[in-house]
Amino acid sequence: MGRLEDLAVHYANAARWELSEALNRIASLDDEGTLHDKDLGRIAYAYQRMSWWQQVTDLTHGSEETVDGGTALMTVRQRAQESLINARPVNNGGLFAQAMAESRRGGARAFLDATEKLAEALALPSDQDVRSADIDIPTTATSESRPS
Repeated sequence: MGRLEDLAVHYANAARWELSEALNRIASLDDEGTLHDKDLGRIAYAYQRMSWWQQVTDLTHGSEETVDGGTALMTVRQRAQESLINARPVNNGGLFAQAMAESRRGGARAFLDATEKLAEALALPSDQDVRSADIDIPTTATSESRPS
């Protein structure tokens, strides 16, 4: 397993821990009778963030054909971008359906923000492309540029 795969596992575990903490908080708030809607929203948001990282680790540690960390990250980023672009507004649902749609968008946005620098690094040209671009290729002189 490479460094990028390890990083994806780390982020997925951190997201699972945040979700676990939010769930534990809900249980204690419910016992105290001080549970509010924003607390439930935190769980939905934490779950959505975790689900994006889980998709990356599923691709890198899949039961069928696995892919490298870079490919997995870029694949899931594309899915997150598509979900933000293609998400249909919730017009006929109640407030709960709207809140869940917002948490899905927030989770996708958080994943994209967290992986932006990694995606930029993965999209950089290879070393060979950079080296060939740095080589000065002499051009032939035209009749206008030749001294008389």
